Amino acid sequence: MNAMDRVGAFSGAAYFVLANIGNTLGQDAALPENATGREILDSYGRLAGDVSRQIGIGVEMLGLAAWVVFVAYVYSRTRAAGWLAVAALVGGTISIAVKFASFAPWITPYLLRDDMNPETARMLTTLNLVSFMIDILPAGIFVACGAAAAMITHSLGRVLGWAGVVVGAVNVVAAVIVGPRIEGVFSPTFLLAAVWILVVSLRWGFARNRANVIMTAV
Repeated sequence: MNAMDRVGAFSGAAYFVLANIGNTLGQDAALPENATGREILDSYGRLAGDVSRQIGIGVEMLGLAAWVVFVAYVYSRTRAAGWLAVAALVGGTISIAVKFASFAPWITPYLLRDDMNPETARMLTTLNLVSFMIDILPAGIFVACGAAAAMITHSLGRVLGWAGVVVGAVNVVAAVIVGPRIEGVFSPTFLLAAVWILVVSLRWGFARNRANVIMTAV
C-alpha cells in the first residue's frame, strides 16, 4: 500500500466522518420535524447569522468530495470483476450526482429567503428530502455490487463481502418498497450501508498489501 492507495482507501472513512459532522453542525435544532413554509424560511434566516451551521454545510460538501474519491478507488481495486465492478461504479456515480443535486433545492431558498413565498420554500425543501430517499437505491447498488466484485477479486473476504451484498440488497429493496411513501429523513438501511463503507475503508486503509488485503479471517 503506497501513499496514494491509502488516500483512496481512507476516503471512505473521510466521507463517513465529514458527512456526519457536517450534517450535525448544519442542523437547525429550532426547526420542527414537519415544518411549515414560514418556519423553513425563518430557519434560513437564522442560518444567515449562524457561522457554525454554514461551516457544517461546507464540511458536508467536503465529505461528498471524499465520496467521489472512494467510489473511484473501489472501482480501481475491483475492475477485474467485470460488469459487477462497472455496476458498482455506475451506482456510486449516480449516488454522487443525486447527493450534489440535492443541495440545489436546499440552498436556493436560503439565497432567496427574503423574496420567496412559504409554499415554494416548503416544496423545495421536500424535494431535498425526496432526493435523499432516492439516493438509497444507487447507494445500495454500489455497496452490493462493490462487495461482490471485491470478493471475486479477493480484495475482501467472505464476512465483509457477504455483509456488503446483503446490506446493499436491503437498501435496494427498501427503496422499492418505500416508493413515493416518504415520511422522514432517516433510513436505517442507509445507515448500515454507511457503516459498511466505514469498516471497509478502514480495513483497506490499514492493510499492508494492496494486492491481497483480506484473504484471512474476513
